[in-house]
Amino acid sequence: MFCKDITKIEEIKHLFITFAIMIKRIKPILVLNLIIFCLATSANGQNNSLFSQNPKIDSNDLNIVFLKVDNLNFFKDNEFKAEKVSGYTLPGFRLSPKLSLALHKNILLEAGVHLLHYWGANKYPCYSYLDIPSWKGEQYQKGFHMLPLFRAQVSLKDNLHLVFGNLYVNNNHNLILPLYNTELNLSSDPETGFQLIYDSKQFSSDVWVNWQSFVFRNDNHQEVFTLGASTKTNLLKADNKFQVYIPLQLIGQHRGGELDTIEDFKMQTLINYSAGIGMRYSFNKLVKYINFESIYSEFINNGGVSIPFDNGYGFYNKLALGIKDFNINISHWISEDFISIYGSPHFGNISTNTPNLIFDKMQMILAQFDYSLPLYKDVSMGFEGNIYYYLPFKGDRPGYEKVIRNDVMFFSFGIYLKLNPKFRLYRFND
Repeated sequence: MFCKDITKIEEIKHLFITFAIMIKRIKPILVLNLIIFCLATSANGQNNSLFSQNPKIDSNDLNIVFLKVDNLNFFKDNEFKAEKVSGYTLPGFRLSPKLSLALHKNILLEAGVHLLHYWGANKYPCYSYLDIPSWKGEQYQKGFHMLPLFRAQVSLKDNLHLVFGNLYVNNNHNLILPLYNTELNLSSDPETGFQLIYDSKQFSSDVWVNWQSFVFRNDNHQEVFTLGASTKTNLLKADNKFQVYIPLQLIGQHRGGELDTIEDFKMQTLINYSAGIGMRYSFNKLVKYINFESIYSEFINNGGVSIPFDNGYGFYNKLALGIKDFNINISHWISEDFISIYGSPHFGNISTNTPNLIFDKMQMILAQFDYSLPLYKDVSMGFEGNIYYYLPFKGDRPGYEKVIRNDVMFFSFGIYLKLNPKFRLYRFND
């Protein structure tokens, strides 16, 4: 009887092992099926404009004062469980009411206030947000994280714009995901500083300085600013359905200035840049486009920052498909000694939740899909989903055993409601 029980236990154990191996083998199939499902259920999608901004001045708005309200409501859930990245949820809204006046067909002034609120929070750290901020208790704001808004813009041509004050982020400056995390739209402060935007059929460019921390004499914090540049050069005629282009991108953060008074402080500069080639074919039917990019990225620590890497690299290959305004991206990322300054922490070789843990060469497959649906004029809804599939990886932490992990899969999703109504208040006589 006892022998029969042991045999039965062994059979059950063998069954569970077989089931686990089967699940592991069909993971890629499950991911593919999920993508196909999203394709099938979203073929009626409309224009995805949740994070887009248009710097062109409308000549019909000349000498008219408008009240513009930019509101983005969001629920973003990140289901991450590992030594690399912690999971969290962002439920809340961003609200930016502002007055707008086109003084000339080429000159625009805007002024207002930016409000950020997370549901369940009643006070917020009172300093610049780059990501989800850490709590530093003495200075805080109650109810909302609030900042003033001001933009002065001159358009030298229809496609050349100089911007002072609040910048146009416009789909994350068109930077690739390893360099700029789209989630910053839900957690970071509006970018402020100076920007130059140029856009033509053959060449587009976005160059900006985001000034994040100003110092007075005897201040006890650092001066901080970010410099960025993103360009795209089309190599073929603009009216070709098939396009070949070269994307060049750079973003760097500098800390420290002549007025800094912090003892033993060294100036710090971190840089990410990327270069590669892209190919795109446009259709006129249900399928709008198919796009492929192969991009090399690099990280440079220019001194002064106590991080384990001075230099690192990554390769980013992405295949994108547009079906109406539903977008699917499948990308492969491999990196070594790489840190992303503003990109998703999934692309770095350093842990964001376990101190002093760094990872060897890593590989990841990322599946993304986003969809937006205009409901009424100035109202749209959107949905996004992300699947992160890590290939087996290893890591080191001083004083601990080497971290050895098999492949693992995480996911995140978000749902959004955007409202951006515009109300005419007053018209000045010409």
